[in-house]
Order: sequence, then C-alpha cells, then structure tokens
Amino acid sequence: MQKIIAFALCCARFRRHLYYKTCMMDNWINVTEANNKFKELSDKLTGRQLALTISRGINRTLLKGRTTARRAVKDEYNIPQKNLNGIDITKSNPITLTGNINASAKPLPMDAFSPRFETNQRSVRVTKKGEQRIKDRKRKVSNPAAGVSIEVHRGSRVVIPFAFMIPGGKARVFARGEYRNGTAYGFQQRFKRITNEGNDLPIKPLISVTVHGAVLNQKAIVKIKERLIYEYPKEIEHELKHRIDMIASDGL
Repeated sequence: MQKIIAFALCCARFRRHLYYKTCMMDNWINVTEANNKFKELSDKLTGRQLALTISRGINRTLLKGRTTARRAVKDEYNIPQKNLNGIDITKSNPITLTGNINASAKPLPMDAFSPRFETNQRSVRVTKKGEQRIKDRKRKVSNPAAGVSIEVHRGSRVVIPFAFMIPGGKARVFARGEYRNGTAYGFQQRFKRITNEGNDLPIKPLISVTVHGAVLNQKAIVKIKERLIYEYPKEIEHELKHRIDMIASDGL
C-alpha cells in the first residue's frame, strides 16, 4: 500500500503553486514570483502545449525530490537499499497537472535492520542480503545477552529483550505472541504456553517501521521541501525553453 507522504506538485494555467502536503498538514507554498518570471515564455504556447510543459516540469522535479527523499531516509535509518524503492512518485499528466511523492506503508520486517542474536554457543546475524550467518563460539558463554539487537537508526543499536532467532531456520526475528487487529495495538507478548507438550507455539515474526514513517521524520521533510522549491522553477524554465525551441524548429 502506498501513501502520499511528503509532497504533491500542482499547477494550473492561472494558478501555479507548489503544493506541499504531509499526512499531518497541508500548506500552499506560493511560487508566483518564480512563475511570473516565465510569463513571457508561457504566453508563446497554447493551453495544451503549456499543460504538457508544466506536467513534464512537475515530473522532473518530483524525480529529484524522490532521490532526496531516499537519501534523507538512508542518512537517518539503516534501511536496506531494496526497501528504499518503496519511495516513488505518481506522475503528473497534462489533465491533472498534479504529481505525488509516495512511500510504502507496509511495515518492514525486523530482520531488515541487521539483527544479532547471541546464545551460549553461537552468534547469529542476518546480512544485508537477508541471509543468516552463524558463528560458533570457541568458548561457551554462561550468560549471553537476552533478546535480539537491531539497528533501526544508524549508529544506534537497541535490544528487543523478548525476541529471538532460530539458528539454521528462517532469517527472521521472532517472538512469542501476535499482532492484534492488524498492527494497530502493537505486538501482544505471550508469557504462558498454550500447550503443555511439543513446541511452544505460536510464534510470529516481528516488524518495525514503515518507509512512509521514515520519510516523515523532520530532517527528511525539510530536505525534500527545500529540494522541490529549488528545482521547480529551474525545471519549468528548462521545459518552457525546450518546448518553444521545438516549435520554432518545426516551423522552419
């Protein structure tokens, strides 16, 4: 599932604005001064030609905003590169003249954040490629640290004390319990066995942040906003001049 996470660019012939939107706020950032600069150029185009030009300018701006969004998330969070593809755009077209930067609202599995699990005999970790690596200890440790440590924010590891990994099993981080009502109530830990015999089931893989939530950190929002405001006039000017040059060439 995708959500509009940061910005939408919207433009009309007589109302040209940079539309900045998050799930928490809606603000119009007026770029009238920038657009007035191109009035002489835009007057040389028909309505449809201008719509095509503006739409292309919006899309080029959003692509640069997407790059900034991915870098901003990568700077703050230890999210694998493959998951950053969850940040993408919905393109503008000449009819809507509106495009969005979107991000995946699907929670990332906890094993995406470099988990480590220590037992008295082994050390278990998951690589960036999602592969489990097991290292046997030369000496047994009588009291290994409880739980699984993960690195969600870069340079900072936290321990989930009730989590565990299964050496030789799936490269996932598990816990005894379940998520209720989707994930609305978080993980409900189970403290007692359900059956007296056999495996202590059920167990569930743990999840962590969404890419959508990661982009909504204030540092990322500021960087994306600044990039879009900076790039929008440049891209519109580029597209206007390119369109006029094409028309002039066709008329020769």
